[in-house]
Amino acid sequence: MYTLFNATTENSNMSLLFYVIFGFMALMFLFRAALGYKRYKNSIYPHIYDNYLIDYFYKVNVFRDGSKSGMLKKLVGYHRLNYANITNTEGKLVTQIITLIHTKGILSIAYLTSEGKYSGSDNGKWYIKRNEADGEKKFKIENPTIYLKEYNLHLSQALENRKTQSLIAVPDNTDITNLHPTCKVIKYSELPEAFKDADCGYGLNDAEIDEIYEKLGGKVDHK
Repeated sequence: MYTLFNATTENSNMSLLFYVIFGFMALMFLFRAALGYKRYKNSIYPHIYDNYLIDYFYKVNVFRDGSKSGMLKKLVGYHRLNYANITNTEGKLVTQIITLIHTKGILSIAYLTSEGKYSGSDNGKWYIKRNEADGEKKFKIENPTIYLKEYNLHLSQALENRKTQSLIAVPDNTDITNLHPTCKVIKYSELPEAFKDADCGYGLNDAEIDEIYEKLGGKVDHK
């Protein structure tokens, strides 16, 4: 009887320990998710992923792979997303680019995160005006069209001169009336429609999409 009681108690303690550890991990997961939500909701990602917790946070933080989106699966079918940070010669981040590889080609999107009133063209710097506590401020930023063109040139060469499409995306709460680049500029909320309409005039099957994604540095599970 004594041995049986001891074994039962030990099993109960192990079960309790398991639930405590599992509960702690779940709380940590939810805590991290809550901290990241504010940053997520004001970013470009709600216009790329179906939802925050499962389609974005779980994929990125648990699987370490945000290359597939539930929203994009419905809009364009099989696809891969590649994210690139573009720096200048001084190592300063100048723009961020999302490359969508999908069944109808390749779409590169340079996206900016600052709100305000933008001005600029294909050449020279861009400027952002915004009202702050001590009055209107004007900020000079790097021209994303220059880096997007360079990126697409390298991309096309790496992908056997395949045609690519380009866009620049800015937050919804911006004024782009004084932006006049050759490349089309859209608001974040217009991205789903842009994804749906993207068409380079050629088709890519699932294997080709994965192959291009790997050439851009992505990892594909071939199991």
